[in-house]
Amino acid sequence: MDGGQSSKAVVRAMRPEDCEAAGAFSSKMTKWMREKYLKDTYPKEASEFDAKNHSAKMLAEDIKNPDFFGFLAVCGKEICGIAHGRVFGKSGLAKLSWVAVDPEHQHEGIGISLMSAAEGYARSKGCHKLFVYTFPALAPAIKLYMKFGLLPEAYLRKHWWGVDFLVMGKWIGEYKKS
Repeated sequence: MDGGQSSKAVVRAMRPEDCEAAGAFSSKMTKWMREKYLKDTYPKEASEFDAKNHSAKMLAEDIKNPDFFGFLAVCGKEICGIAHGRVFGKSGLAKLSWVAVDPEHQHEGIGISLMSAAEGYARSKGCHKLFVYTFPALAPAIKLYMKFGLLPEAYLRKHWWGVDFLVMGKWIGEYKKS
């Protein structure tokens, strides 16, 4: 186990051979999130664009990048959660690009375990800050992020596809000059 563990899931680093299943899981979660929370606020075209950026093909390219990090939560043999992002070189900044937990496994600690794995990775790379963009309409995600210690830092009005976004961040260490 590379990250954290919930009562039913094992969190581990994403591997190249995981990209196909991780892309399928991300596609499923993008559709679920839009239907459940964003149908009236986030354009379908934007969701489709996002799904392409979390596709197996894109993950297979991203995983080759040394600044990429990715973690999966596995329940039995199935992916039940994912988190990935990137470290911005030696800047001390890490972005959590995507966190998703299967609705059947929410409220089991999987999201916190995935974010803990991402934070641990970012710390190991010398990062002093972890941040995420989210939608104000995703109240459960905001609640999870705040529980993890990410705090609202900026409200971006009509930012992406004409939709409002919230930037949340967490200080995870001290900036160290090279």
